[in-house]
Amino acid sequence: MWLFWLYEILGLIGVIVVVILFCRWRKISLWAFIKRNYKWIALAIASVWLLIVILCWHHLFDATYCYFRGKSMKANTKYSIFLGECQIETPRGSYVPIEKSRALPNGNHHDDDTDDYFGN
Repeated sequence: MWLFWLYEILGLIGVIVVVILFCRWRKISLWAFIKRNYKWIALAIASVWLLIVILCWHHLFDATYCYFRGKSMKANTKYSIFLGECQIETPRGSYVPIEKSRALPNGNHHDDDTDDYFGN
């Protein structure tokens, strides 16, 4: 989720830099330009933010789904935008993909020597 907000902040900075460069190129006062065109600048910022939301829609949906799945399981979860998967915290603090986990993190704790899958 932090990557989405980074994109949003970078988009805002990008619009501001474009406005500043345009004012320097046309040799116009920045504050006078903003005062005359504040609606267009606000529309540009809103469209850049909307474009970023549309581009990140899949990851935003998956992150929200992962959050509520973790709440329903009463477990700590996080969505990895790089791996594209929801991860659940194990009792030792590491994160594993939630689809590949076999038990809840606060379930029965066995010795490290036993393997429930193979019955050892």
